[in-house]
Parts: sequence; structure tokens; C-alpha cells
Amino acid sequence: MVERAHGMREVQGFETPRVHMMKKIAILEPGAWGTALGIILSKEKEVNFWYASRKLASRISENRENERLPGVKIPKEIIVFSDLKKAIENADLIIIASPSFNFRKTVLRIKNIKNLPPLLGIAKGIEKETLFFPSNIVYDVLKKKDYAHLSGPGFAKKVATGTHAKEVIACSDPALLKRLKELFKIHPLKPSTTTDLLGVELAGAAKNALSIGISLVEAGVKSPKIEKIKKDLISLGVKEMIKLGQAMGAKKETFLGPAGKGDLILTATNPLSRNFQFGKNLLHDSDKMRKKIKEGKITVEGLNNAFALYKLGKIYKLDLPMINEIYKVIYKKVSPHKTIKDLIALSQEK
Repeated sequence: MVERAHGMREVQGFETPRVHMMKKIAILEPGAWGTALGIILSKEKEVNFWYASRKLASRISENRENERLPGVKIPKEIIVFSDLKKAIENADLIIIASPSFNFRKTVLRIKNIKNLPPLLGIAKGIEKETLFFPSNIVYDVLKKKDYAHLSGPGFAKKVATGTHAKEVIACSDPALLKRLKELFKIHPLKPSTTTDLLGVELAGAAKNALSIGISLVEAGVKSPKIEKIKKDLISLGVKEMIKLGQAMGAKKETFLGPAGKGDLILTATNPLSRNFQFGKNLLHDSDKMRKKIKEGKITVEGLNNAFALYKLGKIYKLDLPMINEIYKVIYKKVSPHKTIKDLIALSQEK
């Protein structure tokens, strides 16, 4: 199954995108980042939100705020639906904002809807059970459907309130890629494009897992050398991204840009990152945070990603020592203090 998934990433059966400009955008299950994108796009486009939960849709519609993005008001121009068909009616683009572990569930909901527009995903993760990336899931469920992916270094709350973010849009279809770049040329986004869909998806997933290990080290080391250690771990993490990416067919330069190194630096050094917070909690009180994750109160993509990346490393017979250490502290209950020592030792290897 894994080989099949990773072998179907070339352009297969992509539909010709509509020739007119994208004017109406439907965002499915927006959390913090999906909400932020919707707010930005609503400055110039018609935007609908959709949630499977009627109660949640009603609450967000009434309060004009998503609890995943507290303190940021949703413009009244954005209509919030619990009726999927109404939400996506005449849409020129559907943004699937579900996290990777719910991505398939959302894609399945649109499986039987005819004449779907292009799809764009923003999940930074890998499906744990299948090791599928979002584009694999779209192809697996919808077959010949055009798909693009957006990733990069940006925190939802900061972007929603005007902080610039260098996002990367990836798609195997150059024509759709061009249209999406025009769509996202809107303050405060600074979009670039690539046809390396695999690389961008892998980079987003890897940076989430790697940042858990880096923040764990920061939490456990009281030394003036911590900044040097973190910098070395980031460099090591990028090397592991590249090693796995090239084995799978991605481009090295993708991991050296905003979607890879840029996003890893931001996530591994900023307390706003939930992956960063989880890494610190591995040392202090991981059970409490794991409970919140299980209850759906917070989303930590790196948790499943560490498992998936470890498995991919084994499949491709690669030595990924940093990923291996992060996997072991999460899933094998290795002492966080031992993991910290082992990660520091790895960072010091020439």
C-alpha cells in the first residue's frame, strides 16, 4: 500500500482548471489556519465556511470567532454553513482545512458531489494508518481530481492580524498553480510556487515532528549554549528531511526553502507552536497535554507525523537518527532526559 501511495504522485488524470478567476472559496472544517486564510481571502473574495457540526457552525456564525483562533473576529461577510452542498455551491476552489488525521473523513464527504472545483489542502501531516500524504488521500478517494497544497512558515493568529508569511503553493498542474498564486497574492501573504508537491507535503509533516524534539531539548537544557544546540538540531533536521525526501523523489531545494527549513525554524523556536508546546510537555506533564489532544481540544500534527516518518525511514532503509529519537520518546516511553542527551550528542556529530 505504501509503495502504491508514493508511486502515484505524478500528474495523473488532472482536470483542466476553469479559465475564469477564482471568486468564491469554500473552506471545509477551518481551524486556526483555515480561519486565518478565510479572513484574508474575504477581503477580495466570497468565502464560505463549513462545519459538519451544526452546533459548532451555529456558534461560530453567531459569535464570529473560532475558539481555535481566540481574539480574532470573523468578518460578517463570511457565511458559516453546516449544509455542505450549500457551502460549496458554485465554488471555484475548495480548501480542505481538516488536520491530517481527519483529512480523509472530510474528502469522503465530497466524494459523491459532481463537478467539484480544484482542491487545496493545508494539513501538515501524514495519515498514520496508511502513510498517505493529503494528495494521496485525495487521489485514493476521488481519483482524477486536481489538488494543490499550501504550506510554509506562518502562525494563524499573526497572519490573520497582518504579519507577513512566505507561504508555498505546490501543485503538479502548472495552470492551476498559476491561478492559485494569483489568488493568494493578497496581504499579508507572500506566495511562491513549485511543482514539487511531494516535497512540500513531506516538509510540512517533518518540521512538525522535528520541532517536538528541538523544544524538548530546550526545555531540558539550562545552558548559554542552547541557541547553538538548537541551531545544530535544526540543521540536522533539515538534512534528515532531504535524505528522506530525495529517497522518495522530492527535490532537495524544497527543504532548504520556506516550506522546509523556514517553517522548521519558526515552529521549533516559537512558543505559539503546539508542536513546540508538546515537546516541552514531554519533559514536564505530557499526560495532561495528551488528554487534551485525545479530547480534540488541541491539534498536534507532529504526534502522528513522528510515527509516520519513523515508518517511512524503515521502508526506505534510511538512517534518520533524530526522527528515531523523537519516535522513541513518544511511542516507546524512552526517558525524556535520555532523549535530550542523545539529541544533543547527535547535534555535535560532524
